[in-house]
Amino acid sequence: MANKFGMFLIGGVVGAVAALLAAPRSGVETRAMVADKASDVFCNAQEWGEDAAASAQHMYQQAATKGAEMVNNMTAKGQEIASEAAARGADVAASIQEAASNLSPTINEKGDELREKIESARQRIADQVAKNVGDDSDAADAVDAAADAADEAVDAATETAHEAVEAAEEAAGKAKDKADKKAKKDE
Repeated sequence: MANKFGMFLIGGVVGAVAALLAAPRSGVETRAMVADKASDVFCNAQEWGEDAAASAQHMYQQAATKGAEMVNNMTAKGQEIASEAAARGADVAASIQEAASNLSPTINEKGDELREKIESARQRIADQVAKNVGDDSDAADAVDAAADAADEAVDAATETAHEAVEAAEEAAGKAKDKADKKAKKDE
């Protein structure tokens, strides 16, 4: 727009110079005519300036409106994404907690099966030792000690498994709490 205005002014000056050189009038008449034309150009320039200022103000208002819309849209989208992330976090925490709860009975069942197998093996060993040794109490004591050690190993494995389940449930609970807090914060 400034380029068009500059070209207009240059054209006006060139036209004025040409008019002065080709004018068949006297100097007083020509000066009066040039003063009139300059006044017209000045008035037109003021109008164009006012139009340009109004256009600039209008464009500024449009840009400000669009910017505010974009900020609102981005904020809404960010809140939507945060809410979705919190919901997914809560779902993951619930899944972990459910898996830990489902795992606990399996561990207990496997521990019981292992105890039964150890007891069965213990009985077979005790029977075989009794058959081979007769009444040798040292061998029977060794079998009993081995069986007791196996029982202790099963108990320790079961306890460790229970601790792992409890730790998983605790971690799932913390993750769920954190997701819930994040969701409340984003609301």
